Amino acid sequence: MRELLNFFLKWRFFIFFIFLESSALFLSFSKKNFPIYTESSSFLLGKIYETIYRLRGYFLLDIENKRLINENIKLRHASISSKIKKIIKDFKEENVEYLQQYIYTPVKIINNSIHEQENYITINKGSLDGIKIDMGIILSDGIAGIIIKTSPHFSIAISLLNPKIKVNARLRKNKYFGTVSWDGLDHEHVVLYDIPRHSIFSKGDIVETDGKSATFPEGIPIGKVSSYRFDEEHANYVITVKLFSNFSTIENAYVVKNLFKKEWNNIQLYKVEHK
Repeated sequence: MRELLNFFLKWRFFIFFIFLESSALFLSFSKKNFPIYTESSSFLLGKIYETIYRLRGYFLLDIENKRLINENIKLRHASISSKIKKIIKDFKEENVEYLQQYIYTPVKIINNSIHEQENYITINKGSLDGIKIDMGIILSDGIAGIIIKTSPHFSIAISLLNPKIKVNARLRKNKYFGTVSWDGLDHEHVVLYDIPRHSIFSKGDIVETDGKSATFPEGIPIGKVSSYRFDEEHANYVITVKLFSNFSTIENAYVVKNLFKKEWNNIQLYKVEHK
């Protein structure tokens, strides 16, 4: 009995899809063989067809979304930003080997706040799926947050829209780096701090991750410069960044696993201990 239940749960979408297709075929043949004489029955039949069409489109869209997500994972795994160079003595560039550094797990965002002073994200995968604390969450067009708690089947992340999180970031054009944090004003903007006075940039320039932490790969886009001011007290720029991601509609995401995170943390710890 349990095996039968598991079978139906696993294939429920496919079975429902077959049911919808069968219903559509039945109604089509019924319409040919049994004339419909009343306007009310025609209206009802039209509504049934419309419902079947919408439901079929929904499930086909779900299948297509899963296909696109899998393709995106393959592309991200293959990206140079997800790898590190393995360099040997007297190497030639064409002979350089690349080691996989980051891998990505697709997840669904099942809860997300944007109007609190401290916002959080809940995803539908947990420790049984290999999700661990301090892993980053990225979107198709930005970053979402960092995992802070896991259970076997779910995880909670601190959102980018939370002043407690700080992300290493840079201006793509000139590579000057600082930290991105949320100022709590709205869900469409964050602030890039610590850009030096001699940095040259303009509105519309792209802000991205700089790869100087073990959480996010280098070059993940965050947003564009929308405005800026010079902070005389600290002698650097404070830059307002318009996010690429609309946090009010985010649904699909990827959890980033750094395969060299333990090694990274150990070497950073050594540096701190020997200051």
